[in-house]
This record gives sequence, structure tokens and C-alpha cells, in this order.
Amino acid sequence: MGCGHPLCEMIGGACSLVTQRSRGCRPNLTAKDTAPEVLADVRQLLLAIEPEPGAPAARDAAVRLAALVRREALDERNLIAEVHAEDPALGRALAALCTKHVLPRS
Repeated sequence: MGCGHPLCEMIGGACSLVTQRSRGCRPNLTAKDTAPEVLADVRQLLLAIEPEPGAPAARDAAVRLAALVRREALDERNLIAEVHAEDPALGRALAALCTKHVLPRS
């Protein structure tokens, strides 16, 4: 059974969003806001995934998108929240790909 993230299901294999980092106290020495070019990249990657989620180009875009989400998380930035603040529709699309879909137990 996979991790439940639709983005990871597109990519296949282990969870592509996990950061392998504990959440202890540490200084945040990076910028607090996501760079505008990262937001532009997210927009382009989501547009590449949308029309044909199963296509090879969509899988490549999903891999790059997962890497961006991980990198931003490691730098203590919530990419989903930042994208949503810029463009709510785009933020919802990103959240839908990065939110686990867990089936209820019967």
C-alpha cells in the first residue's frame, strides 16, 4: 500500500514528499517566503500534470513538483499555503495532489 498522496501515486515507489527530517528546534536561516520563480515553476508543473496525469510528461512534472515541495519544506516553508495565498485555485490543485487520500476502515 502506498502513502496515499495522489502525487506519489503518479510517480510510483516510496513517498516522494517525505523529508526525512525531525521537527525539533533549529534556526531558520533561509528566507521566509517562497521565491516568485518557484511559484511560477509550480504553476507550470501543475499545468503539465493536469491534462493527462498518466502521461510520461505528467510523471516527469510530478517528480519535479515533489522535489520542490520537499525542498521548500526542508527550508521551513509551506509551499501549499504560499501557492494558495497567491492563487487559491492553484493552491487547491496543489493541495489535492499532496494530501493523503485515506480510505475509511470498514
